[in-house]
Amino acid sequence: GAGPRPGGTATTLPGATPMTRGVGESDDSKKRGYLIAPPPLFPLVPAFARQTYRYEVDPGRMWFFEQKQGIGLGLNVSVNVRMTVIKLKTGGLWVHAPVAPTEECIALLAELDAPVEHIVLPTTLFEHKIFVGPFQRRFPDAEVWIAPDQWSWPVNLPPSFFGIFQTGILGQDTASWEDEFEYEMLQPPALGVASYVSFTECAFLHKPSKTLLVTDAVVYVSENAPDAIPDRDLLESGDDNNFTIAALKFLNLFDIATKAKARKVTSDDMTEAQRLRLGWQRNALQALYFGPSNLLDPEQSWARITNKLLVAPVVSTLVYENIPGEVDDWARRVGKMGKFERIVPCHFDAPIRAGPKEWNAAFGFLPSSRPEEGKEARYYPDEDMVLLRGVEDFLQGLGVIFTDESRPKYGRINVRAEERRSGARR
Repeated sequence: GAGPRPGGTATTLPGATPMTRGVGESDDSKKRGYLIAPPPLFPLVPAFARQTYRYEVDPGRMWFFEQKQGIGLGLNVSVNVRMTVIKLKTGGLWVHAPVAPTEECIALLAELDAPVEHIVLPTTLFEHKIFVGPFQRRFPDAEVWIAPDQWSWPVNLPPSFFGIFQTGILGQDTASWEDEFEYEMLQPPALGVASYVSFTECAFLHKPSKTLLVTDAVVYVSENAPDAIPDRDLLESGDDNNFTIAALKFLNLFDIATKAKARKVTSDDMTEAQRLRLGWQRNALQALYFGPSNLLDPEQSWARITNKLLVAPVVSTLVYENIPGEVDDWARRVGKMGKFERIVPCHFDAPIRAGPKEWNAAFGFLPSSRPEEGKEARYYPDEDMVLLRGVEDFLQGLGVIFTDESRPKYGRINVRAEERRSGARR
């Protein structure tokens, strides 16, 4: 059976964020092997094994299942990825954004002693989509509901190629669980690369628990290092001599070599708890910004982004600010869906005590988080956004990320978006 593992390494530190999702349970007796197939174009890790932690959020009604997910290339940048499971009035389970169906994950799910009735893919993004087909094969009797406008690149293959055989498409077909949920979809025009590459996301309001479920729309970054990220990874990130810090010093990006010489306390002087916390800070900030202004000593950057509901800088910069009208419209529709008291995204901390007011405020940067000339930044610290905005400008210049001027006028999702924009202008 599953044995509890204490949740969170940072919660023992002074001033740490309270752990609201409870103690995670994992099962060391079950296998964790998992190989992603077909392999992605970018190195998604872990490559061969994924540990699962289960959290009972609402007794007998809602659970989180979390695994580690990150980018390889020796960068050691990982966060948690979350599957939320809700027991319906029927007694069956509704599974939101499946994670890798390892033997351990399936065993922890089986302990809930209820059939999996519905599997929901709420987005078009590969890192969430890739597990749906294998998960469906473990539960062949379950209905599968997917977000519209699914795609793959460089060859645009149908969901069935990835083993996904949907019962219905969200927004087009009616599901039996809709008496317990409301949902609103973001369906913007093409994001970039090709005329069919969409960034679709569906936000669900579970009415009985007053919980809003999203994928990547918002995050809440806290001191709680996810259980799914092993201490060894955090200690490596917290080492001032790791690959990333060494590379930054060699290139002297962000004048890090000068900062290193002026630093009075190094990782060698820290306790293990302090290095774990530093490792989590560096992990999270790289995932959010690619590279903050001072990865060596990130305390100032950390204080500015933690313990608040916000849109992740990487999402706002590379996605939302390029389709601000559609995002603003969707955010407003979600905020009006009904009264919710908690928000559960697929990454970082959860559940987040927040309602429509906080949700609406999180999108207050639209149409752009870049401050007007001569004015102070209101949403993200300017110095932490330098690399990310540089990447955006570079990709837009290459035509990899579309602007309204460079976006193709053809393609179903672009024609649809233009029709909606024309209707809104009338």
